[in-house]
Amino acid sequence: MPDIYGKDLIAFGTGTIGKRMIPVLAQDPAIRLHGVTNSRITADDGGTFLETGLPIRSIHTWARLLPDATIFVTSFTSIEEITAVCRNAGFQNFQLITWEMMNAFLKMEDQIAQSQTSRIFGQLCLANELRDAHKAAFSEFRACNRGKTVAVVGTGPTLQYYTQIPDVIHIGVNSSFLKKDLSLDYYFLTHYVPEWCEKLKDYDFVKFFGMTPNCDAKDQFPEYVVEENGGRRFFSMMDLPGTGVHTDIAYYPLMAYNSIIFRAIHFALYTHPKKLLLVGCDCSANGHYDKEIQNIFEEKIQIPQWVSGYQNVKRFAFIHYPDTEIISVNPVGLKGMFHDVYTEEYLDEYPEIRGTVCKFTNF
Repeated sequence: MPDIYGKDLIAFGTGTIGKRMIPVLAQDPAIRLHGVTNSRITADDGGTFLETGLPIRSIHTWARLLPDATIFVTSFTSIEEITAVCRNAGFQNFQLITWEMMNAFLKMEDQIAQSQTSRIFGQLCLANELRDAHKAAFSEFRACNRGKTVAVVGTGPTLQYYTQIPDVIHIGVNSSFLKKDLSLDYYFLTHYVPEWCEKLKDYDFVKFFGMTPNCDAKDQFPEYVVEENGGRRFFSMMDLPGTGVHTDIAYYPLMAYNSIIFRAIHFALYTHPKKLLLVGCDCSANGHYDKEIQNIFEEKIQIPQWVSGYQNVKRFAFIHYPDTEIISVNPVGLKGMFHDVYTEEYLDEYPEIRGTVCKFTNF
């Protein structure tokens, strides 16, 4: 409808045509529709029109606020009466609805309806996909580690100072599976890194691969990678609409907070261990255990988000898993948030803190 593009508009008429037309026009970013009026409204502020958020005001109020606006008459009846009222209020510019406009509007309305139907259908399909994928991936592990100790293994530098403890379940992420003398039971990966995926075939642990709808194709896992690794698919909060963090991950996405470590922690809590160790979860910008350089973006942007994420984990666990003790092993950015302990290897490297901190003991 090019006749109304580029103009400051006030819609006059809230009858049958207005009720159909104005909500559609309000969704077009090329149309500068400021508000709505009719012959009955006399208030300076009459609320908003339907679900558009557009304010409804008297014609005289609009004349004070936008005297140079164009009155867009969304009615085929009483046109002379409407234009007379608007001229009396001081408006000089009018745009009358035409049958050509009406036909164009009907096409636009149909396109929006099709788009909304397609979006709703897509959301339903995605919800079904999530339910089926998560039931297959996670349901068998609910409360499977009750009474046990579980370690979630990140890739921070302090992972160098950790020696694997026998009889502790280990859940790794990213390059942690490549650490010498570390054996994992579960593994999470959300980004397609070809060299890691090629090596993963040689490791025998349960592998979870994150699915990211509508993301860049280069970050998607090829189907053969998931298949040849016997992988299980999962979804995260950041990839899907939703509110809150849920306990039943067989039906809901995993928490995200801009780090894969939170997916692993969410899963670990779902298995309901007695103790949950956070290993290599430095929450800092000091690089990685394998000397990989950390991006400066992580220091300035992501670390505050990670800290907030761990605070949310603490609240979530306090409510739903109060009988699970969360322990930070060689904490850096998480000092004081959970129960802090230190390994002998770390204390040998930093002897100045020996005697002032809690020494790590086997669990």
